[in-house]
Amino acid sequence: MLYHRLIPQLKYKAHIFESILSFARENPKQWKNGYDSNGQLWNIREMPLDYKSFPILEEIYESLNAEFKRPSFFLSHVPPGGLVNHVDHRKWGNLAFPLGGPFDNTPISFHDPFNQVIEQFHFKKTEDDLFIPAVFNTRMLHSVQVPLDNKGERIVLMMDLFEWPGHIFDKIDQGDFWKSGPTLQWQTT
Repeated sequence: MLYHRLIPQLKYKAHIFESILSFARENPKQWKNGYDSNGQLWNIREMPLDYKSFPILEEIYESLNAEFKRPSFFLSHVPPGGLVNHVDHRKWGNLAFPLGGPFDNTPISFHDPFNQVIEQFHFKKTEDDLFIPAVFNTRMLHSVQVPLDNKGERIVLMMDLFEWPGHIFDKIDQGDFWKSGPTLQWQTT
């Protein structure tokens, strides 16, 4: 796992993010189409979120043991057809919380310069219906595969990360990525 880490210590029930999902349902005009650095339209929709409006986002932000961070949260919806290979140039990574939709057939893949998949992961759900968040390197060429016949909305809460992913992966591996124990309805191991 060179380009991602799952974080099973922070598993959770999606309902802890219900206020955010309700906000998204009640404010459909807040969704923005995704564009690349050349202004080309991408097959992704994003909804920026003000972390001060949602206590759970404040908790996430304050609890992260990251050297360089700013409260940059958004919802990501990748519709059928997926998201093409790309590199994110304005950040180093994402902390991702899957919230809903089919994740078993919608992997995130990392590619080499010849478009060969060199690593891939799926968001996971435990047997007792808890989601497992992940951190992944967005400076590595990556894509999201979503079949054209996919049913349901694939929605992920993202926080942009501005610290080198290798440092964050080390913190996850050593168990000190999260500064304090989760306090809001988290299911920890």
